[in-house]
Amino acid sequence: MILEGFKFTNSLFLDNFTKFFIVIFPIYVIQFLVYLAFGSVPGNEFGTSSSSTNIAQQFLSNLLTLYSYALAILLIDDIFKEKSRSVSNYFYQALYFFPKIIGIGLITGILVVFGLLLFILPGLYISARLMFAPYIGLMENRPILDSVKKAYEITEGKGWKLIGYVVAVIFPIIIILITILTGFAVFLIPENINAYMAIAYLFSFLSFIYLSIYIYRLLIDLNKTEDESI
Repeated sequence: MILEGFKFTNSLFLDNFTKFFIVIFPIYVIQFLVYLAFGSVPGNEFGTSSSSTNIAQQFLSNLLTLYSYALAILLIDDIFKEKSRSVSNYFYQALYFFPKIIGIGLITGILVVFGLLLFILPGLYISARLMFAPYIGLMENRPILDSVKKAYEITEGKGWKLIGYVVAVIFPIIIILITILTGFAVFLIPENINAYMAIAYLFSFLSFIYLSIYIYRLLIDLNKTEDESI
């Protein structure tokens, strides 16, 4: 299962990289511009700006991340189903689904945080059970609560296995990111922190796309096997 997931993800990611770059990467460019804009706030470059400034920056960054998630889900689903639409249509559709993915994100986030407060493992378990909710909400155009409910239902008895499948991809991604970004940090942070952050945003984009495809594949397999173990 894990090997097939990697094969599927690698193939879809590499064969369609140009599409991901055109449709989704601009959002990460905007995120970087937001970082630069707030970085110019007096004191912010040293992490001493007001808490309201930091909150505003994080809020905008989170909104952009959610919007890019909507774009990613729509694009991945179209690629798999061999559908096509204009770039502008992706931005429009993602904007249309934006309130829904925010709602799903809020509900999921609250439940996961509550679970994390119960000694971490329940939070990871809930996160695994609900990670398909945004995909279901956008792909099937279901209401927010219905999307969360269905995600929880279709993962019944599979939460811990899903954690294992996700860890199998997240762990190597983290190792790769730490290795690459640490190397760049040695040379760039003392000289040009903005150049380093630009590279960090680029690799965040690549990791985000890869993980989004991998989770999509898990959902496909989950739907195929229905009551069987994935």
